[in-house]
Amino acid sequence: MKVFDDLVFKDVVLINTMIGIFAKNGDLEEAFLYFRLVLTSSLVPTRATFVNLLGAIDGCERSRQGKQVHCAIIKFGLDDDGTVENSLVGMYATCNAVDDAFDLLVHSGSKNVMSWTTLITGYAGQGCFQDAMDVFSWFYNEEMATDSILLSSILTLAAASECFLLGIQIHCVTLKVGFESEKCIIDALMDMYAKCSSMDDVMKVFGQLNDRRDLFSWTTVISGYVHNRLPMQALMNFYQMHIEGVNPDSVACISAIMGCIDLEAVDQGELVHAYAIKSGCMIDISIQTALLSLYAEVGSLDSVLKLFGNMVRHDVVSWTALISVHARLGYNEEALFFLIKMLQEGAKPNHFTLASALTACSRRTAYETGKSLHTHVIKVGLEDNKFVGCALIDMYANCGSMENAVSHFLGSPKHDVVLWNSLLAGHAHHGNGLELLKAFDEMQIHGVNPDHVTFLTVLSGCSHSGLVDRVYRYFLLMHDEYGITPKKEHYACVADALGRAGLFKEAVEFIDGMGFDPGIMVLRSLLSSCIVHEQIKLGLAAVAKMMLLGENDAATYVLLSNLYAVDGRWDEAKKVREVIERKPLKEKKVGKSWIESKA
Repeated sequence: MKVFDDLVFKDVVLINTMIGIFAKNGDLEEAFLYFRLVLTSSLVPTRATFVNLLGAIDGCERSRQGKQVHCAIIKFGLDDDGTVENSLVGMYATCNAVDDAFDLLVHSGSKNVMSWTTLITGYAGQGCFQDAMDVFSWFYNEEMATDSILLSSILTLAAASECFLLGIQIHCVTLKVGFESEKCIIDALMDMYAKCSSMDDVMKVFGQLNDRRDLFSWTTVISGYVHNRLPMQALMNFYQMHIEGVNPDSVACISAIMGCIDLEAVDQGELVHAYAIKSGCMIDISIQTALLSLYAEVGSLDSVLKLFGNMVRHDVVSWTALISVHARLGYNEEALFFLIKMLQEGAKPNHFTLASALTACSRRTAYETGKSLHTHVIKVGLEDNKFVGCALIDMYANCGSMENAVSHFLGSPKHDVVLWNSLLAGHAHHGNGLELLKAFDEMQIHGVNPDHVTFLTVLSGCSHSGLVDRVYRYFLLMHDEYGITPKKEHYACVADALGRAGLFKEAVEFIDGMGFDPGIMVLRSLLSSCIVHEQIKLGLAAVAKMMLLGENDAATYVLLSNLYAVDGRWDEAKKVREVIERKPLKEKKVGKSWIESKA
């Protein structure tokens, strides 16, 4: 700034330049300093003075300065200047004073498409989508000239807000004014319909492109299918895009990887990985972290370690993937070790990272480490985060401190169904069946409706607490009072409760009355109870049914071996063990907590 200060001759052009530099860098105080220099001198501010200054004013806290500038504009007679008026409309819109922007524009003598676009964008930015629609309707009914830029901008707003009605209205306008074949309109329409979960409409618009299908349009289709949880269609279009000669970029690859994560299709993910290497897209850290998330999701530890080791730079997502996969696979000490390494390298854990680390503490019953992490959580201000809150309750409960688990629950600002489920799971883990049911009743009193996870926890907790009569009562309550259709996991809990109590006749009648194939979980619960109560004949029948269903994982064979052992049939038990060692059996799918699945 010394170069400027040393100049003897100071003109308004030079000062405008300085205001523009500071405004661009967001330094409003310095920009106003030079603005006051103009006002207190013989210099006269120009259009550029005000346009540059208004561009730096945004946010509610700066609206006062904006009004001061507006007064100066009127004083110097520039309030009728179209460019200045557009800047004023933009300033009021970004300061969340869109009503002021509307009044200004309505009484303006130089209305244009840009100013109306700014106003509509301002309303939408505040979530006032009905107002945005009303302003557009008013603008359109006044028969003012519109263009494809305005319409595509509004379609982008409809997409961001997932406002389907606004998007449809603008689509109708594009047809009426003849802009429907313009590329920017088609791209915006596809994005809007994808965000509004109407993939059929996306494909109809996409079909209009014919030979104009480019990287952007293909990527919109692929990401749209991923956004709408249709991963198979996303991958099919990813491959079709390549077949039609359009090379996917890093954004398309990331969308395809997200589809693979939804499908847990590691083989397809490896194909995308190979393409990314061949095309040079692997230099993009976003692709690297997406692949890390995929390999972590399917529990491929070797792939995670190899990919992580080859990364030049590690961001919070890559560290979180590394920590979460170790926690999920039971390598809890390693998960905590990598958290320490992450901190040593200066990376800041986010709520997902800390939730995964707390899960590792929970499974390792590392109470003191968990408390230290809790202290860190408080220090970084994440104690009220839903993911971290659930992980803290789980950690304290699994480490034997229900008092701290309940204390943290009570101190949480928002008690939603997920947090309640964590508390219920803690009581179930400790075998506190009556406390579990008391907490369930309190949940209803506070107006929180249970979900299928709630009932799974209640049924399991009652089963392990020996409250057989309560198990069946709450099983019926699911559908009769809350309209929740029981899943096979819920049936398995009832079968397990009856079996644990030695009520095998009732258990068999319950399973036969299900009205559909009992499935592996129900049969395995029954088999486990048969082993405890030495019900050999029924246990062998359950095993036979499981084998017919194609269930030949190691856990089933271990249970069969145990069944033979309790019956004193040691030779058969030995032979089954030999089968386990000799035969490639299906591995049990890696389980995931609610926290891990979100991370």
